Amino acid sequence: MDIIHWISIGLVIVSFIIWFRRMLIKLQLERIQLPKNIPDSFQRKLDYVKQQEQVKHVSALLFVVFILAMTLLLIMFSLFQLEHQQQRVTEQNNQLKDELYLIKKDQKQLISKMPIKDYPKDGINLQEYPWEELFSEENREKQYKLESDLSAEISPYFGISTTLIVIDVPTQTLNIALAGDSGSENNLKQIKENINAFAKEAEGISKLTQITFQMNLMNDKEKKQTYSCTFSRENGDDTFSLIQEK
Repeated sequence: MDIIHWISIGLVIVSFIIWFRRMLIKLQLERIQLPKNIPDSFQRKLDYVKQQEQVKHVSALLFVVFILAMTLLLIMFSLFQLEHQQQRVTEQNNQLKDELYLIKKDQKQLISKMPIKDYPKDGINLQEYPWEELFSEENREKQYKLESDLSAEISPYFGISTTLIVIDVPTQTLNIALAGDSGSENNLKQIKENINAFAKEAEGISKLTQITFQMNLMNDKEKKQTYSCTFSRENGDDTFSLIQEK
């Protein structure tokens, strides 16, 4: 593609040079002013030179048109190649999306067959996460990292989970929302116990005032069921209370 690009530029430059040279010769011939008593032989020679240059002008014009036509063909070929490459990239992206979808589907099926683990008695060290830094620095990357780390940490106890931390700077409080696919509906009892254990451990995070869970479960008929609940408290000294469950 780069070679075609530079060839096209070179052809345009050559066309411009030829056109400029012909125009310069034409102007020079037109500016010639002959005295009145000039011999007829000289006039005939000058007319002959002008006639020859006129022929060269026509030839040069045809050559410039040919060069420009070749340049246009090269540009069209380049655009065709570019469109073809874009089409191939689009097809590859669609193929990758399909493969990614199948991988995620297989991953969910695999995890759905894995039992949900008991929440650790000692917890997962929630208080050691840098919660205070979320308020002291306006750094979204730090929040994304914390959400990613927490999602990976709790996945054995809730399944495939996504964690979202919502920060309320004016009140200096934060909420945690956990959503994910937790496999079979048979895991619901264990998941509820893990949710209560997580909420109990999260009481140690002073700025945390609300926790929301939403878990997708598959029943025996392979239909998705959703279990959700919300814990809330007034301030960091209170215990979490279950205010909504469905």
